Amino acid sequence: MDVSTDINDTSQLILFIRGVDENFDITEELACMRSTTKECDIFREFQEGLLTLKVPITIICSITTVGAPNMTGKKSGHFNQNYPGNNVVFLHCVIHQDALCKSALNMKPVLDAVMKLVNTIRSRGLTHRQFRDFLQSVQSEYSGVLLLHESKVA
Repeated sequence: MDVSTDINDTSQLILFIRGVDENFDITEELACMRSTTKECDIFREFQEGLLTLKVPITIICSITTVGAPNMTGKKSGHFNQNYPGNNVVFLHCVIHQDALCKSALNMKPVLDAVMKLVNTIRSRGLTHRQFRDFLQSVQSEYSGVLLLHESKVA
């Protein structure tokens, strides 16, 4: 899980779920939060995301966050308060792991093309308005370009 602010200064919560079934088939799902980023709302969205994807919370084995103690703290964390005695491993920083994955997979040509497209859309007011109108006309879940920066690993 990761909470960050997009280029429109809107808080976003990303819930990425990766699961492996009894046949070792891997399923990956990405869900985004539409509410506030208060700790109780984040935890509720986490629970609802799992319910929507039909993932029993009892089989969760690890959670990766940006280190939010309100989610992962042993005494005050929402997860441990609601599911005491769990064996969940908490990992830190989705963004850095994503950047490492990006560099390992040599995604630079794809990301360069995406960055060029995003920058073109965002840099011209008319193009940006037309793009937003297009997204509305096709009833897109999104109302604009969501990402405009590169992740850097420290």
